[in-house]
Formats: sequence, structure tokens, C-alpha cells
Amino acid sequence: MSVLTFGIVVYSYFEINASPKPEPQFFCGTESQIDKNLGNNVNGEKLFRNNCAACHNTSDETLIGPGLKNITERRPLDWIVKWVHNPQKVIKSGDKYATELFDKYNQAQMVAYPNLTEEDIDILKYIN
Repeated sequence: MSVLTFGIVVYSYFEINASPKPEPQFFCGTESQIDKNLGNNVNGEKLFRNNCAACHNTSDETLIGPGLKNITERRPLDWIVKWVHNPQKVIKSGDKYATELFDKYNQAQMVAYPNLTEEDIDILKYIN
């Protein structure tokens, strides 16, 4: 067996037996790999950049949706978690703040992120 053939066989063996790579998750038209251990400012920044920055600013300036500066002063964390998990459900529940927000931004529908945990939504530490 030539050295080249041997090299190809060894490479193929390790490629076939390698651990599978995790599937990327897609949000807001961007590809992002959500870390399992979010919850600090570094990971919050990464999560924000990969999933929120296309529509929101960390300041109070409007982009497509509202700026998120001081969001925790406007709404409690449990409301924010419900909103992030399923904004349409919150709107359909008749929540006054949610329906006003929806109307103010021309009924633009925010993408739901049901797979994010409350700890993942800890990006609020990065924003505030």
C-alpha cells in the first residue's frame, strides 16, 4: 500500500469516527450556535449580536423594533421571557403593552425563540 493510500485510509477512518458536530440553529436570518451556558455579559453580547441586533439596538433608538435599553424597567423579566418565547401568543392574549407595541411597529412580527431558557435571556445583563 502506498503512503498516499495509507494516508487516505487513516484520514477516512478518523473522519467517519469523529464526533458529530452540533447542528447550527437559525434565528432572524442569521446562523448562530447557541451556547449551553449563557448568562454572563460575554455570552449575552454574543447572543444579542447573533439573534437580536438585526432588529434591536442596545440603546433606546429604534431600529426595526424598539431599542432595548432599560427594558427591565418597562417590563418584568417573566413578561420578557413570555414575549421572547412567543410574542404572538402574548399579543393574542390581549396584553395591553404587547398590542400597543405591535401596533406602534406596524405590526411587524418578532421571531419567537421558544428554545431560549430564562438564563439564555440573561442578555439583559449585557443590554442594561
